[in-house]
Amino acid sequence: MEAQQLEPLTVVPTRDVSLVGTLETWPLVDIILWANQSHRTGMLRVGLGLNAGVLFFRDGDLYRAEWGNLVGEQAVLALLSVRAGSFSLMQREPPLAATNIRRPTAELLLQLAVSQDEHSRAGDA
Repeated sequence: MEAQQLEPLTVVPTRDVSLVGTLETWPLVDIILWANQSHRTGMLRVGLGLNAGVLFFRDGDLYRAEWGNLVGEQAVLALLSVRAGSFSLMQREPPLAATNIRRPTAELLLQLAVSQDEHSRAGDA
């Protein structure tokens, strides 16, 4: 029987638990849903070379997003379109930062999926 290959996902043994991987094997939407459903608190850094976005969670709720000049839902929408790069989730109390996402995470992801679908349909027309 051939050994099964594991996906490139690593838990880094530090004081603050971290989860590290690539977006090619762990799509960002899956990570956000997992963090939400498992009530995680921490910061998710989505690295794209020198350019990185950051998502902040408290008890599973996505409450802040930043990527370059984009913030809030616009930053989340832009980050969800990224298919390559790495991520790292640091499970610790995030720094004090003002909320810029006010919708529940599941509702936000559903609305963003609808927006992406409408945008792609408009492109097909």
